[in-house]
Amino acid sequence: MMSNLSSKSFRGNRMNIPAVVLDCDFRSQEGVIQPLGRCGVSIVAVSSDAECPAFRSKYIFHKFISPHLDDGEEQYIDFLIKLPIKGVLVYSNDVCAVTVSKYKRRLQEAGFLLNIANLTSLENTFDKWNCYELAKSLNIPMARTKLVESIDDVYTLWDSLHKPVILKGTRLAGGMYYKLNHRDQIPFCWAQISNIVNSSQYVSRKSQIIMQEWHQYDMTDNWSCETVYDKDGEPMGFFTIKRIRCSLNKDGTFSSRLFAGHYEECPKLVERTQKILSSMQWRGFAHVEYFYVPDKGDYLLTEVNPRLPGYSYYPGAAGFNMAHMYYANLVGKDDQIAKLPFPESIYFEAFHFPGDLTEGFTHILRGNIGLFSFLSSYLRLFTPGLIRILDPIRIDDPKFSFYTQCSNVKFFYRKTISYIKRRILKLRLKTSPTG
Repeated sequence: MMSNLSSKSFRGNRMNIPAVVLDCDFRSQEGVIQPLGRCGVSIVAVSSDAECPAFRSKYIFHKFISPHLDDGEEQYIDFLIKLPIKGVLVYSNDVCAVTVSKYKRRLQEAGFLLNIANLTSLENTFDKWNCYELAKSLNIPMARTKLVESIDDVYTLWDSLHKPVILKGTRLAGGMYYKLNHRDQIPFCWAQISNIVNSSQYVSRKSQIIMQEWHQYDMTDNWSCETVYDKDGEPMGFFTIKRIRCSLNKDGTFSSRLFAGHYEECPKLVERTQKILSSMQWRGFAHVEYFYVPDKGDYLLTEVNPRLPGYSYYPGAAGFNMAHMYYANLVGKDDQIAKLPFPESIYFEAFHFPGDLTEGFTHILRGNIGLFSFLSSYLRLFTPGLIRILDPIRIDDPKFSFYTQCSNVKFFYRKTISYIKRRILKLRLKTSPTG
């Protein structure tokens, strides 16, 4: 554990109650630091990574090195309770949200302020199978889904589902799936998704496997709806995002990570988001994903996530400051919450690695993205009166921006060296006498 400033740093014209931002090495958490800091909130940064760029932000007043949550939730919670500074707790990913909800009372008794859905509600949304059953009961359309417990179940259900289908874990990120067009792909895809679900990285999530029909839609038909529910279970607003580009797999299929997008009002998504969340007496953050199917002329729910999105900086910088809304509601300063309408804005995750520029040119060469459409989207940055957001560059926080780019270079270097080593090993195996 380490701290870089004394508690006197919270005096002056800043709000007296700090925000304690967990897992600041995550993109979602990096994205709330500047929007919170610009509102005058003192920020305490917590991360298991001592080198995380967020620690370099000028808006951080204290920083602490935490244990990793995957190493044990009791150890993680004990660490938080023993922190010398308490405040509004900003939780991070799905696993963190479930853990914080589970230990909510202990954290509140220790002095933290937090607003989060109950554990049952989180389990029903975090788990894609539970979410499917709940959505079905509310007449919210989703792709037809079946729970499969073995490869035999996949073979049994194969003829009853429209092809292609995908296999994915019920508690993994949306981009982790395997697409099957033919029956003979079942053994390979089942082995791959089973290995991921049971890997040391994800086994603690206790994920099951589902088989889901795949619908044809364009990359730009991906949508998300961001919201925050207050302590009384009322929504404090909605921010709907239409994708320009998202991350792609090697075969050109879509993943869930937003690389470029813009705000576009969509009342139907707001209505459905409110319907499913209100049915669970929701509290706190929610990141809800949809896709539009042209053949059906309708939006299908993909998943509900009890957290901020990875691109949380975008809504915050574009007028929907979710972290500050959450904070203000907990400290009794609701009058500071921003109201509609939102100005026009556009977002590019241009300078991350992987990011829109690096991934974009890779997939242009593979034929998955058109060069003209890629370049023309960047021309929109010259539209007058538009809020332009190039993540992770923060003009007002140059030290954070610099160290983020240093971290990207290090990551790129490690990936490159790893790729070269794999290629050399393959060549050696091919040329060896026993190869």
